[in-house]
Amino acid sequence: MPWREVVRLLLKRKLAVACFAVVVICAFVALTAQVWVPDSDLDAKPGVDSAANLIDRETKLRKQELLDDYPDIEDADAQKQAEEEIAARFDGEEIAVTGLKRSYHPPSWVLAMDAEHPHWKETGGEPTPEAERDWGFFSAKAWRFPMGCDVEGVSILGKLIRGLQLAFIIGIIPTVISSIIAVIMGLLAGYFGKLLDDTIMFIISTMASIPLLLLLIAFIQAVRNSEMITNWFEAIGLGEDEKHWRNLFLVLIVIGLTTWIGLSRLVRAEVLKHKNREYIDAARALGYGTWRILFKHVLPNVFHIVIITFTIGFIGAVGLEVFLSYVGIGVEAKLPTWGQMISGGRTELQRDPSVWWPLTFATLFLFILSLAFSLFGDALRDALDPKLRT
Repeated sequence: MPWREVVRLLLKRKLAVACFAVVVICAFVALTAQVWVPDSDLDAKPGVDSAANLIDRETKLRKQELLDDYPDIEDADAQKQAEEEIAARFDGEEIAVTGLKRSYHPPSWVLAMDAEHPHWKETGGEPTPEAERDWGFFSAKAWRFPMGCDVEGVSILGKLIRGLQLAFIIGIIPTVISSIIAVIMGLLAGYFGKLLDDTIMFIISTMASIPLLLLLIAFIQAVRNSEMITNWFEAIGLGEDEKHWRNLFLVLIVIGLTTWIGLSRLVRAEVLKHKNREYIDAARALGYGTWRILFKHVLPNVFHIVIITFTIGFIGAVGLEVFLSYVGIGVEAKLPTWGQMISGGRTELQRDPSVWWPLTFATLFLFILSLAFSLFGDALRDALDPKLRT
């Protein structure tokens, strides 16, 4: 099907055009994220604004957390005595420690609408002109931190922008890896058949019988603890100081190596339909080699499946990273991925239900990007598949 016809069909669907525009804008922001949010903006900035703009909450220390963090002592008796001293300070499982505070900066526009905020000096129930100018809803201060800051004083919006950049990295690299593997496996299994087809389908069936999330966790744990992999990372310059990048690289590779099964089955099925058609017989009669037939004649006719699956696989890879970070075995907290932000936001929300903005905005951004890719992928499938074309 000519690509000009595909574009024409896509342009007829306004929702698809809107979703594509969202994807393009997100891609542009991701490419220029270093300009919008330099590395220095991600450094912790406690006391980022005046105390009047901060919500302070007493931190509750849990007895078990102190016991877990307490350094190990070789002398068993001394260790037991230390644990007993810690436990003796607690009545139950937690205690509020005087003077130990966690400061949160909510979205600035929320402060602008808060009538009890210290900056609103009311006179007869109305704000003064000075307060309206400095802290009104449309003032510069009201939008200084439009999505608030985390407990370290880092702008949530800045972390979301850098997280968007990482989301595109996490979405593209594993999907490219899995697509290459799936296309090669599907072409070989479908075209050659017989023993090669049986072998590849046995591998696919075996991997498909294992739940994907368990397979991911097992792969990551095995590769992360491998001495050979550690030595290889050090050889390419990723030592202990770059451990966060090593973990990201491992997550990308593992996701790519474990998510190719579905696409390979689709490619194999399409190749089985095409390999005995007249244009393939004509290519064989002209003396074309096997690999030329595969990659110049068969592959272009099944490539629409690869494109459609790529849009779905992109957001699937991002979702897998969110899950892995949520359970604590994904990317390290040093990298502001959306998965880390959702995991950290959940922890802060459990600690203090009034700190809603870190989790809310990270989840919202993930939802918007997922929805845009999903709807555009559906429209692309309808445009490329003659059976679904309207």
